[in-house]
Amino acid sequence: MTSTPLPTAPRTAPRARRLLPRLAAAAAVVALSVPLAACSAGAADPAGAADPATATGATSPAADTAPPSAPQHQPGGRSLTQDDVDAWLDGAVGSALQTTGIPGATVSVVSDGRLLTARGYGLADTGTEGSPARPVDPEDTLFRIGSVSKVVSATAIMQLVEQGELDLDADVQQYLDFDLDTPKGAVTLRHLLTHTAGFEEVISGLIGTPGSEQTLREAVSEAPPAQVYEPGTTPAYSNYGATLAGYVAERVSGRPFAELVQDEVLDPAGMTSSSFEQPLPADLDARLAKGYPDDSKPAYPTEVVNAAPAGAMSASATDMARFMLAHLGDLPAEQSLLEPATLDEMHSPALDADQLGTLAVGQRMDLAFFDDSTPGLPAFGHDGDTQVFHSAMRMFPDADAGIFVSFNGSGRAATDTLDLRTTVLQGFADRYLREASADDDTTRGGAARSDGTAAAAAMAGVYTSSRSPVTNPGALLALSGQTTIVPRSDGTVAVTPKPLATTTGVYELVDDHLWREVGGDALLATRTDGEGDDATVSAISWGASFTMLRAQPWQVASAVLPLVLVSVAVLLVSVVAWPTAALVGLGRRTGRRDLVVARRPETGRRRRALLLSRLGQVATLLALVGWGITAVQAMAFQDVSAGSLRVLQVLQLAGVVAIVPAAVAVVQAVRERRGWASVTGRVLVVAALVALAVFAVTWRLLSPSVSF
Repeated sequence: MTSTPLPTAPRTAPRARRLLPRLAAAAAVVALSVPLAACSAGAADPAGAADPATATGATSPAADTAPPSAPQHQPGGRSLTQDDVDAWLDGAVGSALQTTGIPGATVSVVSDGRLLTARGYGLADTGTEGSPARPVDPEDTLFRIGSVSKVVSATAIMQLVEQGELDLDADVQQYLDFDLDTPKGAVTLRHLLTHTAGFEEVISGLIGTPGSEQTLREAVSEAPPAQVYEPGTTPAYSNYGATLAGYVAERVSGRPFAELVQDEVLDPAGMTSSSFEQPLPADLDARLAKGYPDDSKPAYPTEVVNAAPAGAMSASATDMARFMLAHLGDLPAEQSLLEPATLDEMHSPALDADQLGTLAVGQRMDLAFFDDSTPGLPAFGHDGDTQVFHSAMRMFPDADAGIFVSFNGSGRAATDTLDLRTTVLQGFADRYLREASADDDTTRGGAARSDGTAAAAAMAGVYTSSRSPVTNPGALLALSGQTTIVPRSDGTVAVTPKPLATTTGVYELVDDHLWREVGGDALLATRTDGEGDDATVSAISWGASFTMLRAQPWQVASAVLPLVLVSVAVLLVSVVAWPTAALVGLGRRTGRRDLVVARRPETGRRRRALLLSRLGQVATLLALVGWGITAVQAMAFQDVSAGSLRVLQVLQLAGVVAIVPAAVAVVQAVRERRGWASVTGRVLVVAALVALAVFAVTWRLLSPSVSF
């Protein structure tokens, strides 16, 4: 009478068990395709650095293939006249806007103590929000100049140094009204202005929207970054450091920073269309260009830079021309901002081998300025980026010339604005300031040394950026943008990606610890640990304020990410199997109720362990998804609340705790002789939970601090 359903359950259960692994595997593949696609799509970060996490570290055959094309330099020797510069800029900038999708650009050029030309291209307002379209006017239109603000801020700071109010080499703690934790050593203004104070990177709160404004004290005191490097030794670009220097000036002067700079720098120099105020005064705000991702999209809200001394300035191209004239010493005496000796100090390398060691043979920071000199052509300046504005300024003291360029959009491709401003800056120097023979290799820096093989071998490895969060969950970002260096048989090295690019660069040894890009000017300087055959490069500096640090084995993305993905796949299979197994068990209980009742006490204990294990697995997967979303938001300068990060940490911790019931489930499976497949599956779950727990601890996902 009750025999009818009994044959059904035994026939269905084996079929379900056979289908279960296939269904779960398929689900895992589909689920994993999302993060894998994200890794591929995110191969280039906003700064243009490729993510070598998708590479395995090139082998020697790949390293010995033909090097990429050498950087291209324009023929030099052209006369620096307004007509020639205007025609060249029209071709180099004006024609590029439509192909890149950058809405507008503004440029100014100074030469021989005067404004040579100022040009505006494209639109300051595309009209996509209903307002009338507005063209760029180089004198009237203001652009956000991003980190070019730092050298304007530093000018005000150096005025206080001239007056004896500040000491470049004194501990800045004496100027502060809060305790700055500096376990690696005292921080000075010299460290802050050269990006060597040793602070880890700060991302959260850097750029916000109207209404998110902070006071300067709040910006520097509420969540200061940890000091992770000995001051003076490791260039690590720091918006926080520049902001702290500005706050020191505010404290000592007794005036709000924006007011200080307005009164002591902008007004005296005749920069009447410039300001650090946020929001801008109404008359300037009406002239501010809108910022766009590209010319097909609506404008971003006006960006609020809470690290104001590091990047809040708005200015016209002609005002930036006056600033360049001031630093070239070309303004009338009554408008000069600094004494000639102070200008020379600002434009000279501010640290030497006593602090930097052998990194000092490469590019070094001046006081707030990048030293951008190339063979035979001294230069200094600064670049600046917000989310949608991109700027650069270069001055050439021997030629008494300078150029400023700014764009109000990022373009359609990730490196459009970087490529275009490189074209403008490098093209200007090549076309007007170099001799026609400047492309001769000996003129550009001398012949390569023939003893580079051992030095190349010492450089081999994977490197991470010093400009990274270290002590908090932001450390996870170091898994992107890693650099792989592979020796080549000719003694050169292949660097993938080379700085500020997504491509490979080939570098040759030109002096002890100094490498130069083949056919170009870019330099790498190395610091080496050990001697002879045991020597390995521990740090590589580039661009004056950036350092690549050798990655430890547990930091190498090409090793870490596959392990993480395999562990995630195991947990996905287990989680997908859970409801399927429950459905199969339900059918079994319907047909064989007497057996279920007989085993209920033992089954209950087993189920508790499995339930806790599976809940921990789900929590781990949810946490990893959350961390991935957080990383994307952080790289887009979107704020993530501390509360949501604490929730992710609770989920991650639940996964760590789940290791215990998962291990108990393994023991139960062995005792019950549930078969090799069941035991193996549970062992794999324990291994996956352990691997992801180690990953969470290693990459600071469970750090007490969630401020990054």
